[in-house]
Amino acid sequence: MTGRWCRASLALALVAAGLPVAGRAAAAQTSVEVRSGLAVGNHTSTAAGLEWAPDLSYEIRIARRLRPHIAISAAYVRTAFGCREGFCRGSEPTVTGNHAALGAELSRRWLWGRVGVLYGTMRVGTEGESPRAGAGLEAAAGLRLRVGRLRIGPGLSWRRMSADTPSSTDHAVALGIDLGVALEFD
Repeated sequence: MTGRWCRASLALALVAAGLPVAGRAAAAQTSVEVRSGLAVGNHTSTAAGLEWAPDLSYEIRIARRLRPHIAISAAYVRTAFGCREGFCRGSEPTVTGNHAALGAELSRRWLWGRVGVLYGTMRVGTEGESPRAGAGLEAAAGLRLRVGRLRIGPGLSWRRMSADTPSSTDHAVALGIDLGVALEFD
């Protein structure tokens, strides 16, 4: 594991450890959610537009409810999409991002919405310059149906991620559709 991933994993673990303390005053509920689906996107350095070449994306999120309709969360997010146009023509690499995420969620009955910040790297293919870690933003919304302690439902996501390298300042934007399963504790 590289140094940046050790630091990102440590930061995520520290935030997750602090979630129970943050929600102690409220009728707390902790949940672990796994979401997986497909994303399409655009990476500025490829000189391509929005690429309709989906790839598998997923996230693992720990959330702590602070109030009945408000929660905070920490997550590991992998966002990936294909690239076929611009400088990708002929090689068709996958654009892959690995990020730690911190966010807040608002929910009401079976609807939910989330906003957050990302920190990690975005890379086109496996060759070229090493990516530099940078900040990003995410927003997501969807539906959740309760089945006992499980919550299951589809969602839509938008992510804007830093895609910097030592010689360039770029970004990537991804749109995703996914299905999530959350298990509640407490």
